[in-house]
Amino acid sequence: MAIPEATLRQLVGVGRDLYQLGMVSSRGGNLSIRDGHALWITGTGTALGHLRALDISQVFADGQHRPPPPSSDTILHWTIYATTQAGAIAHAHPHHAIALSYDRDVFKPEDLEGQLHIPAVPVIEQGPLQEEKIANALRESRVALLQGHGAYARGASLWDALHWLTALEESAHIAWLRRAMARD
Repeated sequence: MAIPEATLRQLVGVGRDLYQLGMVSSRGGNLSIRDGHALWITGTGTALGHLRALDISQVFADGQHRPPPPSSDTILHWTIYATTQAGAIAHAHPHHAIALSYDRDVFKPEDLEGQLHIPAVPVIEQGPLQEEKIANALRESRVALLQGHGAYARGASLWDALHWLTALEESAHIAWLRRAMARD
């Protein structure tokens, strides 16, 4: 089955935005969209900023997939879908949020917008069961951080997930700037 045009447009648009915003490296991050009992997910090592249909894998609930090889985060995406009502998931590497993830269990935005929309972002320690911990955190939160690695966001669409990633990075950037100004 060919990837639906609307699904491809969403993957391409969000991937391009994440890359242009500097939230993924040339081959970092991954995206997926739920499609019934299957999902469309970016392939391993694909360039999110330049996605094409042949970069997207269709993965079925039984683990079977159509080329290319799906992202190494596929099991995590399935776990999040099984745990939440998400329609889409985005994973990126927002710099300021990652930097602030090292010394806390939760990131609490200091800016009004962040407090309103993402009042407490769970920070999950890397290690055993991190997939389950991230999925469980995303039951309550729209976005979660994997300490020292990156953020995962869920949404009804990839555009929603992108919003939560950018809101997190904006709040983390503001918190970072406040700390830098306090040192002066």
